[in-house]
Amino acid sequence: MAGSIPQSFINGLLDRADIVEVIGARVQLRQAGANHIGLCPFHGEKTPSFHVYADGHYHCYGCGAHGSAIGFLMDADGLTFPEAIETLAAQLGLEVPRQEMGGKRPDAGLYDVLGAASERFQAWLKGDAEARAYVKQRGIGQATAGRFGLGLAPAGWDALKNALQRFGNDKLVAAGLLAIAETGRTYDRFRDRIVFPIRDTRGRVIGFGGRTYRASADEAKYINSPESDVFKKRRELYGLYEARQVDSRLASVVVVEGYMDVVALAEHGIANAVATLGTAIGQVHFEQLFRRRVDDVVCCFDGDDAGRAAAWKAVTAAFPVLSEGRQLRFVFLPEGEDPDSLVRARGAEDFRARVQSATSVGDYFLEHMQAGLDLSSIDHRALLCDSALPSLAQLPAGALRTMLLASLAHLGQTDPAALERRLREAGQTAYPAGPAQPATAPQRRPLSTLGARLLGLIVARPALLQALDAPNAEQLTAAAAEDELLGDVLRFLQSAPETDTAALLGRFLGEAGYDRLAAIAAKPPTLPAEAWAAELATGAARYVAEHERQQRTAMREAVRQSESLADLKRLREAQVERALP
Repeated sequence: MAGSIPQSFINGLLDRADIVEVIGARVQLRQAGANHIGLCPFHGEKTPSFHVYADGHYHCYGCGAHGSAIGFLMDADGLTFPEAIETLAAQLGLEVPRQEMGGKRPDAGLYDVLGAASERFQAWLKGDAEARAYVKQRGIGQATAGRFGLGLAPAGWDALKNALQRFGNDKLVAAGLLAIAETGRTYDRFRDRIVFPIRDTRGRVIGFGGRTYRASADEAKYINSPESDVFKKRRELYGLYEARQVDSRLASVVVVEGYMDVVALAEHGIANAVATLGTAIGQVHFEQLFRRRVDDVVCCFDGDDAGRAAAWKAVTAAFPVLSEGRQLRFVFLPEGEDPDSLVRARGAEDFRARVQSATSVGDYFLEHMQAGLDLSSIDHRALLCDSALPSLAQLPAGALRTMLLASLAHLGQTDPAALERRLREAGQTAYPAGPAQPATAPQRRPLSTLGARLLGLIVARPALLQALDAPNAEQLTAAAAEDELLGDVLRFLQSAPETDTAALLGRFLGEAGYDRLAAIAAKPPTLPAEAWAAELATGAARYVAEHERQQRTAMREAVRQSESLADLKRLREAQVERALP
């Protein structure tokens, strides 16, 4: 993250924004005195209970939704806190300032370079008959190709280098468009390929994927842009921006493996497909989708062993964030088929039917856990329960965990209450990521001054936690287990180490501590950035030592009270003996 947004800018932005105009673009409002009312966009209603007030806030008296213009954009579009600020600022023609938070500031000029490259690639595709014929042969029409910005990187070593020379080689290398040979010579990274621009949530091009299209090509079928200041492939989903352009409320997505799968499904009217960028779908991807109010994620995998192994990885990645109302399902495709070939051969309705009948994550979990076991054997039933409980402990408390526990007890022919007790014990060491708490969570302690300082450092720059030695990070997380907010943040970052401040805020959106985290994110620590890592290490050691000291004090007090009770008991026994005749 480049830097924090000054609180003064946020306050000024809210002062300048016309909340009626912001909300009125999505909700039909009518004036009622000095204020406005309309039908709430967050729950179904026939009588207006959604009020927009002249002082800059909204409130729904039906479902309780409330907030500022920034909060409305976050709730309506599933934006993170910084994204909502940037969106509102763009509507007002303002540039969002950033305060430096250490490290190199991302180069915003890369967006211009990548946007220009995308335009050049698209122009080359329009002028090349062979490449256009390939796209047409793959069943992709001009409208779909245009919506996704498909382009062509021509053969040769320096076509793009020459076309964009005005930006300079250093900028083109930083954008991932040029590669550097061992001799030091630069050359086009994408050559003789159909090119797929990858866009962020604001529609800006942040990278590219390239696919060979000639039968004689002997290079890798797909290549991606390298990571850059603006492109982190483990956090991005290809096609998410395009899907949201079709349906801004996007409640369900289908996750596939390739660019062409996404584009082919869109061509056939299935506009809610997205793809990971050469990586397995991970917790950060699920977080990104769920915080954008996508409540139903359907993953498409091959039906072979590799596909089922990928599905199990998706289960373990999703479990910590599958809170109430969120669904994960799986479609396993016939051998030798992918979504692209399947939809072209069998049509959109066949594919939709497969999605409709997708296997739920609960059913797949139980199927996976039973694989290779003979449940007529008491030993195998015990093994089933022992193997399943640590995974179930990762699930937030709710209906899914309750139902899976009941099914597990039935399959294992054991007492559900006993399994529940064991699950609570497992949950004490395998805590669900994020703020969701087991039913037996201890009472939270208010943050100490030192705890608040550590929280400020970690929220401002979550990657700092990874600079701690693993044992120290684990000790800090354990020591903070009962502390308000700090423990929740540390547990989440341990499970999602690549999280940045924006993703962290998104994870806690809607939780009681969100406002405090957002305020912390807007105010970076006062220390020089180069001192942050040392400050965290020193503060973490002090925090753990203080926690251990408090535990020893509590232990001594418990022993003292126990001894006092024992003395009192002996005294009363002596009094009774003296009173006897």
